[in-house]
Amino acid sequence: MSATFRIVPEENVEDSIFAMIRRLAESYKAVRVNRASFSELHESVIQLEKFIGSLDQAQEHASSILEGITPETMSGLNEAYRFWETQLDEHFAYRVVAGEACLSDYPLYDRVGDLVKRELALFSGTQPQRILLIGSGSFPISAIHVHLQTDLPVHCVGRDSGMAAIAQQALERCNLSSTVQVFCSSDGGYNVSDYDLILIELLASPKKGILRNLRKHCRRGCQILCRTSFGLWKLLHEPIPGRDMRGFHVKGQQVAEGGQTISTLLLEPARSAAADIRMQWLEGVDSDTATQLLRLINRTLEEETTIGFPGPIDDETGYALMGKLDAAVKSGNCHVLVASKDGVIVGQLILTPNSSPNHQHIVELTRGTIHPSFRGGGLALIAFQEVARKCKELRRELICLDVRAGTQAAMWWQYFGFKPFGLLPDYSRVGEKKYQGLYLYQATADLEQRINEITTDPRDVLRRSTLQRHD
Repeated sequence: MSATFRIVPEENVEDSIFAMIRRLAESYKAVRVNRASFSELHESVIQLEKFIGSLDQAQEHASSILEGITPETMSGLNEAYRFWETQLDEHFAYRVVAGEACLSDYPLYDRVGDLVKRELALFSGTQPQRILLIGSGSFPISAIHVHLQTDLPVHCVGRDSGMAAIAQQALERCNLSSTVQVFCSSDGGYNVSDYDLILIELLASPKKGILRNLRKHCRRGCQILCRTSFGLWKLLHEPIPGRDMRGFHVKGQQVAEGGQTISTLLLEPARSAAADIRMQWLEGVDSDTATQLLRLINRTLEEETTIGFPGPIDDETGYALMGKLDAAVKSGNCHVLVASKDGVIVGQLILTPNSSPNHQHIVELTRGTIHPSFRGGGLALIAFQEVARKCKELRRELICLDVRAGTQAAMWWQYFGFKPFGLLPDYSRVGEKKYQGLYLYQATADLEQRINEITTDPRDVLRRSTLQRHD
C-alpha cells in the first residue's frame, strides 16, 4: 500500500488531496481492526503532511478543500492523526526503555525542536523559572526540548497513568528524569498556580476545561502557549474553537510553515490583559473605527444574539449602521465609549441622553459588549467608572437599559446594582424563538457607590468569581 509522494498539476490538487484523505481514513480503519500494520498508517500520514505542506497553505485551495469536507470526515481525520501520534510516541518510548533507541532517534526530533524554538521566541520579558506542560503522552518530546532550550526543569501532566509510567521510564533511560518529570491527573484538578510558563500540547483535552482552570487559577503574569492549527492543517490537527478561549487575549502567535504542521497561540488571561486598557469617548466614527467596531460586534454575534442581530452583519448593513452612529455622535445625540488594547477596540457601549424636555435626567445605556477574550478580566468595572463620570458630566441622574432576560449580561447588570422595573414577554425574536426582556434602572449616584463597594470589599471578589463560573 506504499505510495511515492509527488507534486501534482494545479488542476488536480483537490482530487489528489481527497484521494490522500480517503487513503488515510482507510489505513486508520485497517490498523484499528488489525488488518494492517502501523507502518501503513504512518506512510499515509507522512504523505498527506507533505502534500499539505507543498500547497503552502494557498488560500484558494484551503477554502475549497475545507468546504468540501463534512464535519464527520474532519472529525475522523483528526481522530486518525491523534491515534497515529499517540502510537508513534508509545512505540518509541518502549524502544527507549528496551535500550533499542536513544533520544535523537525520535522520528520527529528536529521538527519538534524547531517548533519549541519558535514557541519560546513568542514571549519576552523575565525568563520563566517554573514550566508546566499539559498533555504529556508516552514520550514527552516537547517537554524535553523545552528543558534543553531553557536549561530549566519541566513538569508534565497527563490524564493516563499508563502513559505517565512509560514516559518516566523512558526519561530515566535518557538521564532526564531529574529535570523532566511526568505526573498523572485524570480529573484535571492539578495545581497551575506555581508556574510562570505553561504549554498546552495539541492532544491535551478537553481544551475548554483546561483553559477554564488556567483562567481561574494561573498566577498573574503567567504566559500560556497553546497549540492549534490553521488552514489545511485543520485536516490533521483539531483547532481550538474561539469560544473555548473566552477570557484570554491572543497576545501573539506562530503559524506553521517551513516543514511545521502545528501553530501556537500566546495567550494572556483577561485579568492581566485588561491592566493597560485605554478608555476613550469617541468624537466621531471614522472608517478605521467603524471597521473595528463591526469586527467586535460580529465576533460577539458568532456566539450570541443578544445585541440586536441574529448573526454577523454584512458590510453594507454594518457600514450604514456605523454612518448613522457617526452622525449621532457628532450631533451629540449619543456618546460612544470604546475600550482599546494595543490600538484594537475590544469593548464598547453607547449612552443616549433622553431628548424629551421632561426627561432630561435620564440616559439610556445600549449595545454594551466586551470581546470574549477580555470577559472576566475586570473591564466592565473600568467601563462603569467611565459611565458614572460621563453621566455626571451630562447631568443625567438616572441610567436605564434593557437586556434579554436570563442571560449572563442580565446577571452582570444586576451585579453592578441595576434594578428590574419591568419584564416584556415578547422582547426579541430570533428565527421562530421568542425571548423575554428585562428592563433595569439605577441612579448615577448609586452606581458610583456600587463601584466603590466592588473595588473596596473583598467579598465582591468572590461574587465576581461566582458570576464568571457561568461563562
